[in-house]
Amino acid sequence: MDKLILTQEINCQYCYKCLRNCPVKAIRFNKGKSSVIDDDCVYCGTCIEICPQHARIYRTDVEDLEKYIDKPFLISIAPSFFAHFDQPFKVITFLRKLGATYIQETSLGADMVSFYYKKYVNLRKGKTSISTACPVVYELAEKYYPEVIPYLLPFLSPMNVHALYMKKYFGDFPVIYLGPCIAKKKDGENYVDLILTFEELDIFIKKNNIDIDSLEESFPNAPFPERARIYPISGGINSTLDGNWENHLVVEGVDNIIRLFEKINNYGEGFFVEASACFGGCINGPAIRKDLTLLEKRRRIISYTERMKSLEGEVINWEDIDLNIRKRFEPQKKVIDIPEEKIKAVLREMGKDNPKKELNCGACGYATCRDKAIAVILGKAEKEMCITYLLDKVSSVSNAIIENFPSIVIIYKDNTLLYLNPFGEKFFEDKLPLLDYVLEEIESGKNPLEILIDDKRYVFFIKTFILPDQSGKVSLLIDITGEKEKEEELNLLKKESMEKIEEVINRQMLLAQEIASLLGESIAETKSYFAKFKEFLKKENADL
Repeated sequence: MDKLILTQEINCQYCYKCLRNCPVKAIRFNKGKSSVIDDDCVYCGTCIEICPQHARIYRTDVEDLEKYIDKPFLISIAPSFFAHFDQPFKVITFLRKLGATYIQETSLGADMVSFYYKKYVNLRKGKTSISTACPVVYELAEKYYPEVIPYLLPFLSPMNVHALYMKKYFGDFPVIYLGPCIAKKKDGENYVDLILTFEELDIFIKKNNIDIDSLEESFPNAPFPERARIYPISGGINSTLDGNWENHLVVEGVDNIIRLFEKINNYGEGFFVEASACFGGCINGPAIRKDLTLLEKRRRIISYTERMKSLEGEVINWEDIDLNIRKRFEPQKKVIDIPEEKIKAVLREMGKDNPKKELNCGACGYATCRDKAIAVILGKAEKEMCITYLLDKVSSVSNAIIENFPSIVIIYKDNTLLYLNPFGEKFFEDKLPLLDYVLEEIESGKNPLEILIDDKRYVFFIKTFILPDQSGKVSLLIDITGEKEKEEELNLLKKESMEKIEEVINRQMLLAQEIASLLGESIAETKSYFAKFKEFLKKENADL
């Protein structure tokens, strides 16, 4: 099966809220990346619902619906369908327009499950039994509490039973299930062709601009369920069994189911436990609308149940239905054997070298520091997830940086020295009174700051930070004396160079003037001689 719970890494801020709330700690943090461990996950959807950054999502299969349109297919609608949609009967009409041949209520499968629950409980002669209609319940038992498997009612979920029934009696067509549960996507992978949540159907309707209000109402196909339409509300399963309410126990929420499993032997025998991962039952599933109160959704279920009682159809005698709905639950618990010394070594690395330092604060998501150390060894967690370890690490690094900082670090308040780092102590050795002057200059805003010590000038660049809660100030004095001297030498060199260049230019100008004067005299003499020569030539030609 493809990965069911996905992480949008760009949204994950590594707040560890998912880990703190995951009842089975099926979250891995490794090298700055968060992910769900499929083999450990029970698919309750808690991490999706509580993530403040919406970094957790479940796999959506809504696009797969396209390949079934206009072909024969069957639809099984969970009983909580009538709590989610404002106009459920119009939505049924829309599904028929997509090509659904038969649309039935999953409650029909629930009726069959309750029929076999009742028979099995009676055969157990007073033994405690736990319902398995919720897939999270048996996932939790198989992976973490295999000792409770003998208490589990060994039957398929109503969804899978209904899928088997529809394929056998309406034709071997694809079955599409619509429900409020993420875990059903795994539960039905061998029985149902496509499992969509109500949220996914909403997405499909919106994407295709379907006007549900404009459609006529229509009802599911017969045969109709007899009693199981109230399966998704608290106590709904027991009400279909005619159970003894004195020996009936409703346990909702994964944490509460865990407590039940851990102390199952303390409850004695003769109880029927109706177990659901969601508080309030399936009408409060992870993929059902959240804008309605639990009471409103419960009211809707009861209201629609009353309305559909008038529907007439075949009444099924489940003794006559030939379906194998038994399910075998297998232990899948991982055996973890980690040497004690290895655990202690990780604890020491996290600065917890004695039990008093094991705060067991739970900030990292694990109940105890020991659990966290085991998770680190298994590659599920990082040491840096421990806030005290991280603070100690940051503090030690910060102290090391300040202690070895090659500049002066001064921490003061109200002109009173609170701290001077080793470099500063060495610089002001035997000159501590000079610090008062330095602090006054810093407070006056002087930057850079010049200090004269034993006829030697020092120049400092000042950078000041204000500590939180006005608890003081930190000033860094960075020695720029060398840079300042070089700057002054460079400026002097520039000045001397400009003066030299100006002098050379002036000399060149004088030389040019002298050359021009000499050239002028020479040209005048040459012109005079040329005129005389020309006159001479004229006379010579005349004599000829």
